[in-house]
Amino acid sequence: MNTNPCISLVFVNYRSVQYLRKALESLFSFETEKDLFEVIIVNNDQAERSALEELKQIFPLLLIGDGKNVGFGCGSNIGARQARGSIIGFINPDILWIGTHLYGIAGIFNEKKKLGILGMRMLDIDRKEETWSVGKEPSLVNLFCNNIFPLRQARWTRQEVSFPDWVSGGALFIRKDLFHAVGGFDERFFLYFEDVDLCKKVRTLGFSVERHTEYSLIHLGGKSRTSVRLQKKHFYISQKKYFKKYRPIWESTILRILQFFFCTNRI
Repeated sequence: MNTNPCISLVFVNYRSVQYLRKALESLFSFETEKDLFEVIIVNNDQAERSALEELKQIFPLLLIGDGKNVGFGCGSNIGARQARGSIIGFINPDILWIGTHLYGIAGIFNEKKKLGILGMRMLDIDRKEETWSVGKEPSLVNLFCNNIFPLRQARWTRQEVSFPDWVSGGALFIRKDLFHAVGGFDERFFLYFEDVDLCKKVRTLGFSVERHTEYSLIHLGGKSRTSVRLQKKHFYISQKKYFKKYRPIWESTILRILQFFFCTNRI
């Protein structure tokens, strides 16, 4: 493995080893400057330990984690503590690389000293833009607008470089020193909103969050989830935690009421 990488790519694996293999195949097929980056796999799934050991024999990577499912944020923090690069990229296992990106991403961070987080454009298997991989600060007003006027999200797709409030943790790059300065991902978010929370902490320190559409990935989507019901449960729990952490008490109260009446029977 590279002993002095510029970028550390962290993958958290949970029931995703078959997709992780495809992700690594696509990554190493495009990113040929092997000295530029390292790959760290955090295993959150004991049942897939042997399969991950097989990947270790094929690809240059560091495999860590005891197989306990500690959640995305905690798993990412574990990987970040082993990172040797000055930039950390958190990448979902169900991602497919479709271009050479890392050299350009490193250059942007070197050029823009106040850039804190860089997000990549997430495409589905048909190469259509994922709608909810970028957005504005969560609030009751934005929650209402997103549900009533969902096409407002389309504005992000028209800009080569945009400055949203948050970008998806499925493909998120951040300066390592800044990541540790803000305390990494908040591990109280087991799944969902940990990326939104991280972006907010970075913006609070005066760093920018940017999204560059020239850097695109295919996101196969939800390949590690056990069920849609459990997925929604985690989403609503984390949504409440986020509102409690940042929004006024009255907003948190209204959100709980809305979830009770509109979401309880759907999960």
